[in-house]
Amino acid sequence: VLISAFAPTARYWASPTPSSTLNDIAHANSSIEDITDANSIINGKSHAKSGETPRQARVDVHDMNEEHLSRQGFAGPVSMIYRKNRPVDPVRVEGAIAIRAAALDLLSTGDSDADGLPTKVFYNENVEVFLSRRSDPMPYLFRNIDADSLLFVHEGKGTFATEFGPIPYEPNDFVLIPKGISYRQLPDSQTVAMVVESRQPIGFTEHAQVGRHAPFDSSVVYIPEVDDYDWPHQEEWELRLKHGDETTSCFYEALPFDLVGWKGDLFPCKLNVRDIRAITSERAHLAPSSWSVFEAETFMCVVFQSMKAVTDPDAEELPSRHRNIDSEELVLMKTGPDGKPANVLLHMPQGLTHGPNGVMREMFQAYRKAMAEKGEQIMRMLEGVSIDSYHRLHPTEAYLQAIEAMSSKKTKGAGK
Repeated sequence: VLISAFAPTARYWASPTPSSTLNDIAHANSSIEDITDANSIINGKSHAKSGETPRQARVDVHDMNEEHLSRQGFAGPVSMIYRKNRPVDPVRVEGAIAIRAAALDLLSTGDSDADGLPTKVFYNENVEVFLSRRSDPMPYLFRNIDADSLLFVHEGKGTFATEFGPIPYEPNDFVLIPKGISYRQLPDSQTVAMVVESRQPIGFTEHAQVGRHAPFDSSVVYIPEVDDYDWPHQEEWELRLKHGDETTSCFYEALPFDLVGWKGDLFPCKLNVRDIRAITSERAHLAPSSWSVFEAETFMCVVFQSMKAVTDPDAEELPSRHRNIDSEELVLMKTGPDGKPANVLLHMPQGLTHGPNGVMREMFQAYRKAMAEKGEQIMRMLEGVSIDSYHRLHPTEAYLQAIEAMSSKKTKGAGK
């Protein structure tokens, strides 16, 4: 089965540098060292420098306090800046734009009631993100007529009974249901999921330069087979159509899931995280866009998996302090960098600097040195899913209430 129909044009890989450009640079400079020290033009982009910098970003940085500024996620114009003092976090933030994390168990959800729908937690005009916590089967059939839906199963097992056939699900499944396709969720156990709705089509990210079988082979994608649902008789069947924040219900005498066959390149499917072979490097910390699995015109979905860390001692393993100027980062964090369960929804707004501060970096470097002396490999333990939106995401009242509840719990705990 061909999956390529789902894949938008890749945007994360630069085209090869024209040889004439490199020849021009080489002709103007007498040695490789001169080239790295000179202002230059590569791929039509002007690369300039001033002051004290390492020969190569992210390599032999030592205590130069490097910070990464980038446009268009990690694909656009970029500068690395170097500070006198080690990075610190703000002592106070006043205003609506802040880095926040809400515990999933403090987020109430509308579909805790069987008849309800997931609760919206972030939104903009192109993409909306919901949290679902469903224990009981949907008493209705459901169809989103405005958006593609990408569901990430955090906890729980069950079945998405689609009109194309059943899709059994388990933790760490991504279930992609294109706009206009009907389904019914039937949990076997309480199911916690992040639901992303996109007005633009969602497809698999195509990492063109690593071939068609990385980071996964398309044959591992689960595609439903037509099935005859043997559900108990009902007097009528409700098909609930979601449009914007509203719903319309259509009622049928007979179950409208009566397909005997289907063919084409528009269908629901699923992919489990365990089948994703993350692209890694022993000599460089790759940008998170290397781990993008799904994308639309206005966001990409990045999967963080446990993996071996950078082994080259001269290369930085920790991510730089980063100012992601054009991208929001909304992360369902399953486990933290220490490998312990996190279960939070972390929001890092565009334009705010985030990443390891000076104290964290010093602690890590001491740990890295100790592990190297023992001859042991460092592992990255962070696991989660990030929705990187190219437009600002706005938190809903439900998310802000969970933040307030966390703050209250910390205040009470500090008072004991």
